[in-house]
Amino acid sequence: MRRSWVRLGIAAAVVGAAVLFAVGRGDVVAAVLLGALILATGRAVFRGYSVTKGPTGPPVDVAEEGTLLVYACETCGEQLVLLRKGTDVPPRHCAEKMVLRRIPTAGTGRPSDAGGGLSSRSP
Repeated sequence: MRRSWVRLGIAAAVVGAAVLFAVGRGDVVAAVLLGALILATGRAVFRGYSVTKGPTGPPVDVAEEGTLLVYACETCGEQLVLLRKGTDVPPRHCAEKMVLRRIPTAGTGRPSDAGGGLSSRSP
């Protein structure tokens, strides 16, 4: 049933375009076709934005004994400490992939010693 309505709509559009060309209003037909082309292109582009790649599995703790996993941006120096991992893809910063670094900690791996390998600011 739906297919017959689509065919009827296409036939009506073709007849309408032919009548407009016969009357001398071909510019209207060209404008409508150009608008339809722009609409179709825009829909295709924005449809691609709605598809996201999520995590490949459940989040996993990444605690390694005696080390901190740190993602670092080589462009600006931004650093992120990795505690839980949802995917193997590194994060992006400054439009580039960040580099994974393993920083040894001075402590025994307890949470209170986790910042041992990084400098901390104290007033």
